[in-house]
Order: sequence, then C-alpha cells, then structure tokens
Amino acid sequence: MSSQATSRITITSLKPIIKSLPASPLSAEAVQLSDALEAIAEKALASTSSTSTSASLSSSTTTTTTSNGAGSSLDALKVAGHQRRLTQMRDSIIRIRNGNAMNAYPLTGSTLTPANDPHYYTRFRNGVRNAEQGIQRPWWKIFFNIKGEE
Repeated sequence: MSSQATSRITITSLKPIIKSLPASPLSAEAVQLSDALEAIAEKALASTSSTSTSASLSSSTTTTTTSNGAGSSLDALKVAGHQRRLTQMRDSIIRIRNGNAMNAYPLTGSTLTPANDPHYYTRFRNGVRNAEQGIQRPWWKIFFNIKGEE
C-alpha cells in the first residue's frame, strides 16, 4: 500500500476525496452519496477521537497496572480497528471515483438498450427529471401504456 495508508486518517484528508465524487444525476441536490459518506466519516472519526481521548485519560491516571495495561491495549485495538475501516472506506471511495468496476465489467450494448424496450433508460432518465420538476405523465399515456422516447 501507499505511505498514506499507514498514516493516521483525519477528516481533513478524507473530505476532499469524498467531495471529488461526481453528483448523481438521478437524485436531488439534497440527497447525494458524498453527503452520506461525509456524515459516516464524521461519525466514525468522532468515535475514534473519543476513544483515543479516553485511552489517553486512562493511561494518565494509574490506579492498578494490570487493569490499565489491559484497558489501554483494548483502546489501542479499537483505534487501530477504526483506522483500518477508515482506510478501507478511503480506498473504496477512490475505486468508485476512478470507475474500477466499469473498467473491469463493461456494459454491453444489449444491456444499455434492451431489445424488448430500447428506449427504457431514456424514458427512465426523463421520468426522473420530470418528477424533480413536478411534471406528471398524462393519464391517458399511463392508462393505454403508451411508450416511446419521450
């Protein structure tokens, strides 16, 4: 792995990667994958910082050496686990951003334009855009199941 993988991940190093994800054309402006991932990262880093703070407090006050040794090692394992999951999250976000799955598993023409309904995805995309603007499909097109490019 890179040297960045071994260093401690912070919210300031993770936010630019999350914000570099493109906006989804199928969801509204308020609902984006990057916003959800940012909230998840903030929660994970908040719990990591509180765990590391409690680890430093428990190691600074020594009552008995056996209990503190076990407690601090447990806290260290928790922090290491959080960092490992954050590293996995960062690497996953980078793979999504780079489109590794699209390169590994390219879509065929028959997948993009099904033979039984070649304009399916065009209608789907237009339907989502119209729904965002509050435009409904005419009742007679729904009733008679009229399809087309629209």
